[in-house]
Amino acid sequence: MTATAHEVVRLFQDHAYPLSEKLTEMLNEHYSHQTERRGCGYTQATRVLAEYINVPRVSHEFQDLKLFDQYDTHGLRKILDQSRAYHVDLSSWRNLDLNQNIQQLNQSEQATEFCDVLEKELRLQKSLRQIQQHANLEESQLICSLIEDVILPKSPIENQIVEVQALVDKPKVGSCPMAENFFLKIAHRRVLRNGEINIFVDVHGQPIFMEKLNMGDNHSCISLKPVLMNGVRIPAGSLFSVSYDAEQLVEKRQNREFKGFVIPYQAISGWWFLRLTTLAVSPQNRKRAFSTHFQQQVDNGLYSPGTTELQQLIDVAIAQL
Repeated sequence: MTATAHEVVRLFQDHAYPLSEKLTEMLNEHYSHQTERRGCGYTQATRVLAEYINVPRVSHEFQDLKLFDQYDTHGLRKILDQSRAYHVDLSSWRNLDLNQNIQQLNQSEQATEFCDVLEKELRLQKSLRQIQQHANLEESQLICSLIEDVILPKSPIENQIVEVQALVDKPKVGSCPMAENFFLKIAHRRVLRNGEINIFVDVHGQPIFMEKLNMGDNHSCISLKPVLMNGVRIPAGSLFSVSYDAEQLVEKRQNREFKGFVIPYQAISGWWFLRLTTLAVSPQNRKRAFSTHFQQQVDNGLYSPGTTELQQLIDVAIAQL
């Protein structure tokens, strides 16, 4: 572990379980990820996490544990296979630390190999649930939360968060480092003459997504509030693509100011999470978090990438209601 290792890399090494070689390399900003197409390692790491987040959590599969460095699933398999012998019927290895029956079993005095294995996995899950609290950097907190939820999925009710449907297939919408370009302009009310913005609202009529049309890639969206997808809390300021049949959108009304419509989110087929945008991190921390990606935006003359706040986009969205 080098002294220059990213805070997230150090946190998982010290408090939970080491991250995969690929994620570690990205978060440590290896030069191979600081390219024109990738932007920076941090951005690329959020694209890798997106590959997991867009797929539903499966209770008995261990695919998500590939986020870690060669995680040995032998213990979890043993717990699933032998739990019934201890009169515990488990539907999944996830969220064991919240399972009351498992808690009681673990507190009993049975000093068995099964209980030793169980204690080890419970310790990891508890550590994973608390890892974000150890992070000092804003951008680290975002990554820690995403990884935690991939392994320990959340419910919309306990988190009072809007749950959105994930698309089955990835739409052809790009996530290049310049994808923020038009959203930055829209934040300053600079919408192209033929440009349109659609505002997707929750059941209370509050904006949760903004979609742009005729400005770069169509059906590119930015989240204006945190949303839940496949058990993962995805922060505001995330880049999504969206898919729907425009002709079938009956419940919609025209925006007050710009071309486009206000649309209930339930009318939409689904979304696909692409990555975090630079707007997911507050302006004062953006350069540190996104390094060469942020610098690329500056060098390419994007509109105020270092000072624009997500709240400005939210204000534009509210003005359309």
